[in-house]
Amino acid sequence: MTNLFKLCLTVIWGIVLPSLTIAQDQPRFALIIGNEQYEIGALRNPVNDARSMTASLMQSGFTTKLLENVTAEEFQTGITNFLDSLPEGAIGLFYYAGHAIQRDGRNYLLPVDVKAESADAIISKSIDAAQVVERFHKSGVDFSIVILDACRNNPFLANDDEHGRGLASMESDAGETLIGFATQAGEVAYDGTGPNSPYTGALINEINKPGKDILDVFRSVRRSVRVWTNGQQRPFISASIERKFAFKEPTTTAAPNVDIGDLTLQSVRPVVERIWWNVIQESPVPGDFRNFVNHFPESVNVVKARNLVLQLEQSDQSVRGIVFANFSVPEERRSVHGLSAVVTACDIVAGDPDDPRRITDGVPWGLVNVRQGLQECSAALAMDPTNPRLLHLMGRLLDIQGRYDEGEQFYRLASSLNYNASLVNLGFMFVSAKGRDRDYEQALTLYRQAADLGNLRARTNIGEMFERGWFVERNLDEAILWYDLAAQNGWPNALDTLGNMYRRGTDKNGNGPAQDLIEAARLYTIAAELGSTNAMNNLGRLYLSDALVEENKDLGLDWLARASERGNRFAPFHLGRIYRNGKLVERDHTLAIELFERSADLGFAPARIAIGRMHVDGNGVPKSKENAAFYFTLAALTADGKRPRQKEEAEERLEALGLDDDALSRARALALEWLRLNG
Repeated sequence: MTNLFKLCLTVIWGIVLPSLTIAQDQPRFALIIGNEQYEIGALRNPVNDARSMTASLMQSGFTTKLLENVTAEEFQTGITNFLDSLPEGAIGLFYYAGHAIQRDGRNYLLPVDVKAESADAIISKSIDAAQVVERFHKSGVDFSIVILDACRNNPFLANDDEHGRGLASMESDAGETLIGFATQAGEVAYDGTGPNSPYTGALINEINKPGKDILDVFRSVRRSVRVWTNGQQRPFISASIERKFAFKEPTTTAAPNVDIGDLTLQSVRPVVERIWWNVIQESPVPGDFRNFVNHFPESVNVVKARNLVLQLEQSDQSVRGIVFANFSVPEERRSVHGLSAVVTACDIVAGDPDDPRRITDGVPWGLVNVRQGLQECSAALAMDPTNPRLLHLMGRLLDIQGRYDEGEQFYRLASSLNYNASLVNLGFMFVSAKGRDRDYEQALTLYRQAADLGNLRARTNIGEMFERGWFVERNLDEAILWYDLAAQNGWPNALDTLGNMYRRGTDKNGNGPAQDLIEAARLYTIAAELGSTNAMNNLGRLYLSDALVEENKDLGLDWLARASERGNRFAPFHLGRIYRNGKLVERDHTLAIELFERSADLGFAPARIAIGRMHVDGNGVPKSKENAAFYFTLAALTADGKRPRQKEEAEERLEALGLDDDALSRARALALEWLRLNG
């Protein structure tokens, strides 16, 4: 049985019992630990992650204890004191962000005073994660949630062959438990480009959604992190639970939208004041209210804000806000003429990676801490309400939150100031029918305006419209002109798409360029060097084919490996076939299965068919028609609608197994439940 299937069963069999709803008055307690100030291998985000999680959990009814940068002694004492304080039958949550290692299949969480010494010495000072779970249930906890954002690569045990990469899979056989891991067993999670890690940033957004069941929360987190890290980080859970649980109770109250009317530069400041207040009015962070008062001393909410500061500071349930010290040049070294003088916290939290005028790396769409971003961008716009970049970022945050009408107003105001990234995002709203009917004509108008302002993404999107015949008559020659315009300026997607067109050549109707594999390879190479994993995959396959005058097996394998390591979903499938067939390399069914699983986990249906075939033949895995049926069914359910042959092949192979109706029904039930949990 493959790891993917075992994970599926681990989660599914834990939830098939009748669902029970946890009583709303059942007490909730959380211990949150963030460690980053290590003597070596210091991290950037764990304290921010811990503070953000604490704030979210407080607003979800948890009594919390936050510990930061704890030593070995403080770690042990903190856990013991927390568990001793829990009443019988409570809900307990443990969250950890920081360094961790695995050894002999066990995971160890590292205190900040650990040193780079022998494995035994390090482990003796560390916290065994499995023992934390066991101690939770021995303390009388009724339902436990353990969240480990702790798979970051680290410098400890660098020369020890006995420790594994990332964390090991872990389950609980005591009581109802859900364990959430930032990434797959044996893989490494990332600190991220913003003030929160990708995993915690996505988790905070999902926890804040009222009425969302915990399994759906972690499924959405998995999808967001997988998609927005380009498959390089893939969270998973181990769950043995019988009941439903929502971090926030369902509510009939509408989302905190703000009626902003026709937004103008003059009305930006009062609008962002209302947006900011809607975000923080139930916040447990005193600094949120202080910051609000500092920016809006004239607000009608000032008295209430000051009273809330006093109440929070007098209680033991408040938390400090996140910090940006590691994301900017120290104030004493800033230049008034430099970039450091204009970067705002809004840029750090919500920067748009696709914006050609961005001034930070940016944070991918699904990983933005929206709650924090709305505050920081409101503060930035309060100081600089006519800044088109900041208007764009506020529009992006509202867009991410599904508040499309409000987001559109900010995009349009930024567009009126010739901010081309807002024009592109507006165009995409009409292409994807976000909060409106699909309107390709309007999208094309907006893309043309952005293209005239030099936006390469817009030029590529126009090329796609001509290639697909959206609103305009299909015209491959015109598509090439637009793609080439973006490609000449180094836009990777345009280079890769052009490469595809030259590789395929003219279609059956004589449309498109003549086939030119040398030109295709040249375009793929440029795009690959610029980081396009699709181009890496395409280049690798081209080098391994007999189409070019000179094949190059080593280069082909290298490019496929690079694409696979960077999260491309196609490359591991093609590599897996190579190792399964054993023509170009020595046959290795175990490695082939691992590669197919990676591609399948990234949603590629043919990889699921390939795994099913391995189960039919017993290559690299035990022979099992039942497991094969699961994968063939999953492939049929997830096949690309534009490629009907994928679904047909999966269904044909499923039928060829000759299983009875009961077995087929079980396979379908497993596949549907897997999709519900993993998306």
